[in-house]
Amino acid sequence: MTDLLIITYFALLFFISFYGVYLYWLVVNYLRLPGQTPLVPMEPEDATNLPMVTVQLPIFNEKRVVARLIEAVTHFEWPQEKLEIQVLDDSTDETSEIVARLVTELSGRGVTIEHIRRPHRAGYKAGALAVGQEKARGEFIAIFDADNIPPSDFLRRMIPYFDDPRVGMAQARWSFLNRDDSLLCQAQALFLDSHFYIEQAARSRAGLFLNFNGTAGIWRRRAIDSAGGWQSDTLTEDLDLSYRAQLLGWKMLFVEDVDVPTELPNSVRAFKTQQHRWARGAMETGFKLLGRVRRAKLPLAVKIAAHFHLTQKVVSVALLLLSILLIPALYFRWEASAYKVLLIDLPVFITGMGAMSVFYGIAYRREKKNHSARARLVLPMLSAIGLGLAANNSLAVISALKRRESEFVRTPKTGSARGRKLGIPHEYRVSFDRTLLVEALLLANGSIAFIYAFDLGLYFSLPFLATFVFGYGYFVVNSLRERYG
Repeated sequence: MTDLLIITYFALLFFISFYGVYLYWLVVNYLRLPGQTPLVPMEPEDATNLPMVTVQLPIFNEKRVVARLIEAVTHFEWPQEKLEIQVLDDSTDETSEIVARLVTELSGRGVTIEHIRRPHRAGYKAGALAVGQEKARGEFIAIFDADNIPPSDFLRRMIPYFDDPRVGMAQARWSFLNRDDSLLCQAQALFLDSHFYIEQAARSRAGLFLNFNGTAGIWRRRAIDSAGGWQSDTLTEDLDLSYRAQLLGWKMLFVEDVDVPTELPNSVRAFKTQQHRWARGAMETGFKLLGRVRRAKLPLAVKIAAHFHLTQKVVSVALLLLSILLIPALYFRWEASAYKVLLIDLPVFITGMGAMSVFYGIAYRREKKNHSARARLVLPMLSAIGLGLAANNSLAVISALKRRESEFVRTPKTGSARGRKLGIPHEYRVSFDRTLLVEALLLANGSIAFIYAFDLGLYFSLPFLATFVFGYGYFVVNSLRERYG
């Protein structure tokens, strides 16, 4: 039985290492391929040559940030006769009253803006976007979430990329208003910097499938319609539509030089909710579309990258099982020679943990000017925080496997770059759920393994085990602090 557990443990390590190789592949593509040449922004003086643009703002109970968003999009440098704004409001709180007042005021000033309400929340965000599209007059549709503050020249800088008739979507990069609020915000900023600067950029440069990130992007309306429109059978309607459109031959672009300031969740509950939705939605999209990807006439590299992209959250399940098997693995390390342990551990470390270090390190250097000095201390902790999400994301993957319908739970925002200092609003409070219980048990297991390894003199294993202890400990302690502190 012990031998079987040890074999399973090392099989999991090697499985994780394959996804590390995928990260190296993305880094190589990012480094070897030239970056995008920024296009000359359009001048809005001659409205006759400019396309009609619809700006959609899907919101749900965002009273803290909705006014800020609406104010930002009304300042777009685009002729009013070629711009319409739709506030797709499914709110059940006072957000709707705030929106109604703003829409009335702005309409009186000549702004083309519509407040669209539904009697139900069917289809969640995808359903709201579909209803808006039925009424939209724009050739292009720009979409922004409630926490965005798009710059006034956003349309002028993004629309020129659609001069290529093959381009169906252009995605801007996210920047972060509150990246230095806390350790959690700094970690999220680095996670997302690596996604945009390395992952999205590498896919775009190499012609691989990439995804609309749900906000801060523009779609060509014909691309949405031809791909079957917005569908709500996954929790990541943005990823789903992106793949359906690319399977039809539409080209997706990541625009590296345009950024849209946005707000990071500054509570553990909000962060975990967001990660759960992304993990489950990616797996649901994989179940839905990977068969079509395999059958499509696409280059092999595109198919391989798509499989890694849509299934990468399976790594969370492997990490969860790895966390459970820490103590049995210590027996092997104690009984085996140092040479045998090193022969197995070193390649896995280089392809697994090493890949993540390279991935995050390059993203940090790329965005270094916007990081505080304290952010350097966060870099070594990123792998631990990512590992600490294993239980949360594993439950998301398992729920996707069950193929049951799930509610789209939005990520609440504080509306302040220093929102954490204002205290935790009631909607951020964490209930003692099964995820927290699992994390607490994994923390206890990792702590016992760490103490046991120290007692056996397996000092080489201590940094590895400390990663598990810190990762799970971070989420357990902060979840309890937010709940009771």
